[in-house]
Amino acid sequence: MSSLKEHGAFTVLLAYAAGMPLLTSASGLWFLADFIVFFENAGRWATPLFAVTTAGALALALLPSLVMAALAGALFGIAGLIPAIASYLLACCAAFEVVRRYLQPAVQAAVQRSPRARAIQEKLQEADLRIIILSRLSPALPFSVMNILLGVSPLSRSTYVWGSLLGMLPRTAVAVAAGAAAQAALAALREGKFPRPVDGNLELALPALAVIGTAGLLWVVGRAIWKTVANAPRT
Repeated sequence: MSSLKEHGAFTVLLAYAAGMPLLTSASGLWFLADFIVFFENAGRWATPLFAVTTAGALALALLPSLVMAALAGALFGIAGLIPAIASYLLACCAAFEVVRRYLQPAVQAAVQRSPRARAIQEKLQEADLRIIILSRLSPALPFSVMNILLGVSPLSRSTYVWGSLLGMLPRTAVAVAAGAAAQAALAALREGKFPRPVDGNLELALPALAVIGTAGLLWVVGRAIWKTVANAPRT
């Protein structure tokens, strides 16, 4: 009975992590102007306040990571990459510790009860760093969902942190640049000038990262599963 409850809680948490950022980002449009004004008036505390506040929102699945990075660019320009990285890593570490403490034992116990699941996990561990980098690279994979899935795995903390950092840098840099471009466009409009068009390469960067990250992840994980199934003893 307890295993059923744990499985149900795990499923509900995944559904929450997938859906909540979409709901909050849509409703958050009503408060976007107030949010920006707050940080614009925060002075020298704006950067650390932004990093801590958005890290908490990311860890609780209340904010999509790309929205956070775009806001960092809109508020701080290209320099917003620094608080965006800090926010991302703080949220990754916080989510990892909670999931590792409260969810991983039950999930790993279930994995160990299944020889095939155990074999697949062992095969996936051979490409753990690649899996983390690819999962973080793709904007199509929800940040909070991947926190849960990676947290319940037997990954080491150092591998998780380094893989998350390397994988998130390209997509975060693109989102920050997009936010900074929007900031520059708004500033030009306020001055009565015609804003410069956004670089076409910037518009293509996120879809390209989504394709590379998602396709690469499917290839690595699918190949590991196929090898495990192919090498399984015939019964």
